Amino acid sequence: MQVFSGVVWRHVPPGANPLHLGWILRAAGRWNRQGAYGCLYTSLTAHGALAEYRKYQALARVRVAASARDLVSIRINRIGPVLDLLDGDIRSDLRVDERTLTGDDPEDLETCRAIADWARSEGSSALLVPSAALSGAANLIVYIDAPARNIDLEDGGDRLAIDSELDLGMG
Repeated sequence: MQVFSGVVWRHVPPGANPLHLGWILRAAGRWNRQGAYGCLYTSLTAHGALAEYRKYQALARVRVAASARDLVSIRINRIGPVLDLLDGDIRSDLRVDERTLTGDDPEDLETCRAIADWARSEGSSALLVPSAALSGAANLIVYIDAPARNIDLEDGGDRLAIDSELDLGMG
């Protein structure tokens, strides 16, 4: 396991604080169990976060003004330990492949949640994972109930309104 530091990105409701946690405590996700624990789902790049938003929007079949979001940055000064599922050797040890970690079948999602359950029980504060929304991109999953001494993060200061014009060169 390793320590991570750097800038990450996520999408939030317009004007919301980048560290807004209200929804993640109620949401179901690939890397958390609804009602059991939440995670701050971030991307290592703005492109990745925008792709995650677009995938979310497509899955929800929502393209209305009420779904407007902002792309925001978060500075991770330090978080650890981090389980790095980008590492092929670690995936091999866990007997899981990247296709499963990015798949949307119920079995794939349950495998991801089982890995999250295990990693958290082993003391992981975060996971580095391949993006299910953008091939080659990566996400940092932060477990907000990890010991405070393991997490040091703050508002990154960047904010971009997501609208039909924002593409960050993605096409």
